[in-house]
Amino acid sequence: MTAGGPVPGAFRAAADVGGTFTDIVAADAEGAAVRHKTLSTPPDFDAGVVAGLAASGIEPLSALGRLMHASTAATNAILERRGPRIGLVTTEGFRDVLEIGRLRYPRLYDLSWSRPEPLVERRLRLGVTERIAADGSVVTTLDPASAARAIEQLRCADVEAVAICLLNSYVNDQHEREVERQVRAALPHAAVSRSSAVLPLIREYDRTSTTVINAYLQPVVGAYLRRLRAALRRAGSRAPILMLQSSGGVMPAAEAAELPAFCLESGPTAGVLGAARLARGLRLPRVLAFDMGGTTAKAAVVLDGAPAIAPELEIGGGLHVGARLTRGAGYLLRTPTIDLAEIGAGGGSLVRVDRAGGIAVGPDSAGADPGPACYGRGGREATLTDVSVALGHVSGAALLGGALAIDAAKAEDAVGRCIARPLGTAVPQAAEAARQIAAAQLARAVRAVTSERGVDPAGFTLLAFGGGGPGMAAAVAEPLGVRRVLVPPGPGVFSADGLLGADLRWMAAHSPLIDLDAPDAADRLGAALRQLRGRCAALASAGGYRPRELTFEAVAECRYRGQSFELPAPVPPGRVTRRTLAEVRGVFEAAHEAAYGHRDPDSPVIAAALRVTAARPSGAAPLGRQLERSPRPTTRPAWFGGRWRPTPVLMRGDLSANRPLPGPAVIEDYDATTVVPPAWRCTRGPAGTLLLETGA
Repeated sequence: MTAGGPVPGAFRAAADVGGTFTDIVAADAEGAAVRHKTLSTPPDFDAGVVAGLAASGIEPLSALGRLMHASTAATNAILERRGPRIGLVTTEGFRDVLEIGRLRYPRLYDLSWSRPEPLVERRLRLGVTERIAADGSVVTTLDPASAARAIEQLRCADVEAVAICLLNSYVNDQHEREVERQVRAALPHAAVSRSSAVLPLIREYDRTSTTVINAYLQPVVGAYLRRLRAALRRAGSRAPILMLQSSGGVMPAAEAAELPAFCLESGPTAGVLGAARLARGLRLPRVLAFDMGGTTAKAAVVLDGAPAIAPELEIGGGLHVGARLTRGAGYLLRTPTIDLAEIGAGGGSLVRVDRAGGIAVGPDSAGADPGPACYGRGGREATLTDVSVALGHVSGAALLGGALAIDAAKAEDAVGRCIARPLGTAVPQAAEAARQIAAAQLARAVRAVTSERGVDPAGFTLLAFGGGGPGMAAAVAEPLGVRRVLVPPGPGVFSADGLLGADLRWMAAHSPLIDLDAPDAADRLGAALRQLRGRCAALASAGGYRPRELTFEAVAECRYRGQSFELPAPVPPGRVTRRTLAEVRGVFEAAHEAAYGHRDPDSPVIAAALRVTAARPSGAAPLGRQLERSPRPTTRPAWFGGRWRPTPVLMRGDLSANRPLPGPAVIEDYDATTVVPPAWRCTRGPAGTLLLETGA
């Protein structure tokens, strides 16, 4: 069996590795699931995965048949600039494409703002003499001497990765392939990314930026996956590792090591997959997926059980999202991505008083080591988790079934030292203010995927998960006008649940530039789609999967003639006819009107790019779980609305589907705590969910 193909085993498992916690869900052949949450083990995150699998009851580990994996390793490498020294080989005269970008700036009137430095320093961005025309013809033959000089400069600079992006190589990559051959001969230990293999699509900046990011991540992600594979084998498992892609499918680890740019948002994507699946199961048409973990919080829109897919992503500019009108703050990645917003505000985010005397939350985090002060592992800075403990919302007996000890005195000391004393106020008031600031920041992430796109969030159900999501959900919902919050069972490991049900996916892309009104448009589009389907089938076969197991989806990225940017339009299955073209045009024009407020029926529509995705179902993931009841429900003081209130503390199984529990209340799960504020009420919803509602 080839690498990435299934192996015999009684269990399949999903491991979602975050900056603070590692979440494991393991399911046996009958579908019975075990869920486990443990602290991550930076910098050796692989050790935490293996330990979590063992703690999930997979014994021996050779019984593991497949491991689905999501990790923040790629995202953190970009945000923290922890990648290798990298070089870029491009066409002479185009070395500054990364600097020029799209000439978009998110802060036009902020004279102190500057874009992040390119991942490749200018002295290592080198041009070679060659030129391919837009139609693929050779204008200037590649000069081997100029290529040799550029490669020698990179060798002398000890680069660890090389990106190759030559002009118009998406239509003719013969020069790129020759440069790649020379680079691999001269730098045998360097990672190499060739744009025509990574992103064979039109636009030089998009292609260059994506290829550079891929090269930058290859050594980081490749080394991580090799360590994880070695750790599994030492533990007795030869199960293949399938890495989650940003678009929602998984790919074999060997492919992920070569194309890590496609897995950049694997961690956040897993939760949105779970939210979409639950929305379909409960027939919820409009859902806001809100995932708050230990380091970051994420938000995404799920309509009719399907998450929106953005054609590109920008990362490294603060709040990073899949699609916004304001761009230019970070690094552009033109790969299909589940459309979400992510912000550096999680349970482990540091809370402090800034120079202006205001409370600042994040984006830096205490992570798993040392973690929040209340964990008693050496952390002294206040975090949002410490704030929740100081308010009485979280107790030591709750987290991980009591396995993670909570020291309330250390939490109060950290909040007092870092927030209350600089503000000259008491600990509860300081903690409540920090919680309000955090809720405002988290609501901003939700607005980035709703009101900033012309969508009113008030008519949605907020689906809250992650270790911190249920505790902050009602506070986030209120400023958005959202009146219903749903908390799934096992909210702290919900992303791993979603990951376990992800399909395998392979993608191929091409820029054919087809005028949909041209007489030969149907023939050209059909031929291009057949070629892309063949590429996907070949990738699946190389991974040990039969082409007849695959289902195919095609998307045309269309624009009116003369426009600069495209909008995606699905291509109906079957033979391409004039009717097919009319359907694609209709979908595009509807999307154009929704995005820009108008359509132009008299203008030609150009299919500038095509993407074909092949999918193979990986198997259904378990949904429900047994609901725990409290041995004896208790009451403890908790701070709400400026005073301490006696607050019932229950478990999920204590709630009734017919008798609402009025707030304030605290509902404790193994892996998360749900906070029901005053003016809210909570009942047990379908499939073991918690339903929070307010009439405010």
